[in-house]
Amino acid sequence: MSYRPEKVGSLLQEVITEILMYDLSDPVFKQLITITEVKIGGDLRKAVVFFRVYGEIPAEEVKEAFNRAKGYIKKLIGEKITLKYMPDLEFKLDDREEKERQLDSLFAKISKSKGDG
Repeated sequence: MSYRPEKVGSLLQEVITEILMYDLSDPVFKQLITITEVKIGGDLRKAVVFFRVYGEIPAEEVKEAFNRAKGYIKKLIGEKITLKYMPDLEFKLDDREEKERQLDSLFAKISKSKGDG
């Protein structure tokens, strides 16, 4: 099993975070946004960039801003690191935290109903 996709994903996460902090001028990116993970396919040609938003602007608007800036982000990645293939970037909201909360709530309800019955 190759660890290269994991290593490239981790490197891309660092580089995209740096780009987000210093290189993007869209006002949408001035709020707190974190790149939580980058999953990259085994052929290293597609990367899914997961992000979380901590601010007033809706996540969908942030995703649209990422998509508008995708070409520029790829250009900056190419200037910062050398990859055989520049992966296609897909931006997705990292909603794992919300799903975990929903599951916890569901388990609490189940536990409470078993305790009552």
